[in-house]
Amino acid sequence: MDSVENVRAFLAVAEIGSFSGAALRLNVAGSVVTKRVGALEKELNTLLFQRTTRSLHLTSSGRETVALARDFLASYERLMSGPVDDGPGLTGRLRIKAPSSFTNHFLGKLLNDFFRAHPKVDIELQLRNRPVDPLLEGFDFVITGLPVAYDGVEEFPLCPFKRLVYASPAYLEKCGEPVHPSELPAHQCLLYSYLSPVRTWTFDEHGSGRIDVAVNSAFSTNDIDAMHRATVDGLGIAVLPRYRAKASVRQGELVQILAGFELPDFWIKVLRPADHNNPKLFRALLDFLTQGLAELARQDDFL
Repeated sequence: MDSVENVRAFLAVAEIGSFSGAALRLNVAGSVVTKRVGALEKELNTLLFQRTTRSLHLTSSGRETVALARDFLASYERLMSGPVDDGPGLTGRLRIKAPSSFTNHFLGKLLNDFFRAHPKVDIELQLRNRPVDPLLEGFDFVITGLPVAYDGVEEFPLCPFKRLVYASPAYLEKCGEPVHPSELPAHQCLLYSYLSPVRTWTFDEHGSGRIDVAVNSAFSTNDIDAMHRATVDGLGIAVLPRYRAKASVRQGELVQILAGFELPDFWIKVLRPADHNNPKLFRALLDFLTQGLAELARQDDFL
């Protein structure tokens, strides 16, 4: 098990480019990451990183080790997931990551319905808003609305969702309502910290062309519910998923602005390590969520 965690630490540092960043991703102390990478270097009898006070680079051995390390983790995850069940019922284990807001609004009930129908399935559900590489962090089923991609990871689309621009009536009364994206730099904008670059908002003017706007902000968060609350409380202008803002618009707490300028739709999608060993269970859950979300979309225009 120590070797597995050492490999995870190495891949995290290699991908992020820093020990401190890897520690944040793995939710451990920086000293733990340093110790694990050092242990792997000792185990392999090779230097994986060239370290200076100002930079960190993979050595030639380190670059060669990245692909091998990914294959090693993929094999380990397949081993730990257990064999595919040949019987009529679904069995096996899924370690699932999902975003908190979307799960609390929609996915939670769908997931509960699925697992109630398949009691032999063993589930670990973790709610995390940040980007997650399923291969690196040991997940079988990563649900995300972020535009991310990873080597050795397959993508499966679930459904698109719209993002619109909102502000509270109190903010608009105090600061005025922008009628063109070019006016946004004069306003306080609220930023979602997991989008990159977070200070650039991109619009399409009814097919006339792309508009990139650098916005100003003294507020950013990694949580959509916190962003929604800050917008309702008048802290500034925000881009929110339509599903999260819709009830507040109905109640008069938020106003959609810049309606003539569209933001690119994002997709809720599922990520999994390539060659996952229980395709029957994975596909059953994927199909169930796809159908459930499609039915919700037919009932209302929240997405």
